[in-house]
Amino acid sequence: MKKRWLVGILLVLMALSVTAIGGAVAYVYQTVEQLDIKQLSSEPVPPTVIYDKEEQLIAELSIAKSEPIAFDKIPSRLIQAVVATEDRRFYDHVGIDWIGILRAGWVNFRAGQVLEGGSSITQQLVKNAFLSSERTMDRKIQEAFGAVQMERTYSKDQIITLYLNTIYFGEGAWGVQRAAQIYFGKSVDELTLPEVALLAALPKAPNHYSPFKDAKRSLERRNLVLHLMQENGYITAKEHDQASEAPLPETKHEINRDIKHPSFVYQVIRELKQHYKISEDEVWGGGLKIYTTMDRHLQDTIEKLYQNNAHFPKSADGTTAQSGAVVLDVKTGEIQALMAGRGEIPYLGFHRATDLKRQPGSSIKPVVVYGPALEQGYHPDSMLYDKPLDIAGYQPQNWDRSYRGEVTLQEAVNKSWNIPAVWLLHQMGIDQGLNFAKKLGIPFDKDDRVLPVALGGMKHGVSPLHMAQAYAAFANQGLLHEAHTIKAIYDYDDQEIAIWEASPHQVMKKETALLMSHVLQGVLQSGTGARAAIGRPAAGKTGTTQLPPALASSSNGLLDSWFVGYTPQLSAAVWIGYDSTTAQHHLPSDGGRYSALLWKEIMQHAHQGLPAEAFPQPPAWKKPELLPAPPVVKRAPQPKAKKDKRSEKKKEEKGRGKGKRDD
Repeated sequence: MKKRWLVGILLVLMALSVTAIGGAVAYVYQTVEQLDIKQLSSEPVPPTVIYDKEEQLIAELSIAKSEPIAFDKIPSRLIQAVVATEDRRFYDHVGIDWIGILRAGWVNFRAGQVLEGGSSITQQLVKNAFLSSERTMDRKIQEAFGAVQMERTYSKDQIITLYLNTIYFGEGAWGVQRAAQIYFGKSVDELTLPEVALLAALPKAPNHYSPFKDAKRSLERRNLVLHLMQENGYITAKEHDQASEAPLPETKHEINRDIKHPSFVYQVIRELKQHYKISEDEVWGGGLKIYTTMDRHLQDTIEKLYQNNAHFPKSADGTTAQSGAVVLDVKTGEIQALMAGRGEIPYLGFHRATDLKRQPGSSIKPVVVYGPALEQGYHPDSMLYDKPLDIAGYQPQNWDRSYRGEVTLQEAVNKSWNIPAVWLLHQMGIDQGLNFAKKLGIPFDKDDRVLPVALGGMKHGVSPLHMAQAYAAFANQGLLHEAHTIKAIYDYDDQEIAIWEASPHQVMKKETALLMSHVLQGVLQSGTGARAAIGRPAAGKTGTTQLPPALASSSNGLLDSWFVGYTPQLSAAVWIGYDSTTAQHHLPSDGGRYSALLWKEIMQHAHQGLPAEAFPQPPAWKKPELLPAPPVVKRAPQPKAKKDKRSEKKKEEKGRGKGKRDD
């Protein structure tokens, strides 16, 4: 009786399982039947469209703008390389390679990690053309059924041609013809064996294996492709050995993508990937509507300013300096304009507004020194030490090599004196300064926990975006909004995918921000930033950095020039310098003025049509007595010793942040 009962239960469960599986398969089959497989050879997918803040079209992105190439123009070696690498039984299966799936499963099981995938080339084409990138069982089943349907519709030659014309090869290259042009500067039918092997190596993880991002990893992957080609009988051992010795491409060949405002658009693509996990494949695959924060008029204006050499200094060899800039709304964090650099802007290449890491000079003082001091109760009339200073061997100097005994905090900021800033940070404690700045989004290395950080002496540095966002918190009464370029994302049917959700943080007391704005207005009124005044209430700070000691001995000039400032509405940061500095390739000694004047030009245009707003008045403060001077810590005489890491670090600290005139 009991046995029959158990058997009955098992039969019922089996029936339910079969019914459920059958229902799921039927559902997936119906879904796949709705896929228009023939659309691959007819109508293209609608492009991804990007709009400015007024919802006017900025750009259209689509793989339809790739350059399809006919099957007879594709080198047979390229097809062999792709088949050997991605789907060695491509010409034998009917869309699903069951043997390949079992082999990949066994290899992955033995390795304890995923080393091989089981998807055929046909499955990959179906996924890229019709399905989302989510890793679910439904999608995998749809992919499998779709591959079988595709094999009934197209020949193998048509499938491999469609695959190579639509797959992403990295560096903005969709389709094999674009890839050949970008990586090698030639047509696909001119590629050599090592070149086709490199292209076949890329689709698995294009950014991971790009020779322009990681040459060692790219070389290993290319040579693996050559090994697989030899293993499958496509090339001889001699051909394998010769091709394995060929160098990788070192220079990317830019092509005309016909994209307006690339500095802004490329940052949107990055933000889609970093913040929303939307890949380049999905962006260029089409069908998205992206609403951004860009002010088209301002972006146009700044791009024209950057084309004018008069706004930028020249080095001794006649080369005009590079630059990066950003303008954002202080009350929302919305980026209104971006400049990645001057000249041609490479696709997702180095972006000087967001990727730059350079020492900010004195423009960091409000963030690391004076902001934390005001937060702790100091105020504009607090008296600061300004005499010769030696703290454990670190001896900062004012840019004019003189001393005033004591100065007010306001005067120290206005004139950008260095000794008061270092003394004040020492009084408060370095951690107080760093912790305050971190809340404003400034990144630090563990080696930055030294007094030269008061003057911008950092191991890596900051970008204009870091600085504009940090200063925006002062303008917005201590409330920090994360900088961003995207407001909303929809699919082509206007179904919501994502909306920017503001999450502001109060990073300092309101009184601190009001006092800082009061202090920094003095810089533009009677301080080192007077030439940046824009005819309405504004606050800001200059910043310059010295040439390295090896160059300073033979040249008189600067490494970096910064101006960071804000109004009650907008915050902006400008950096000017050279990507690579040499004795003949650096800013002139008066290079600091260029960033201030460029900031002025940008902000005057940015505020056209905006009412002039005054900063709220800070609370009143009492004038203090003279603060006691700290004990000067002098180094004890030391016997000569061999160099070690600690002594080298001290020398590095002495060389970081020594005074340089901020004007």
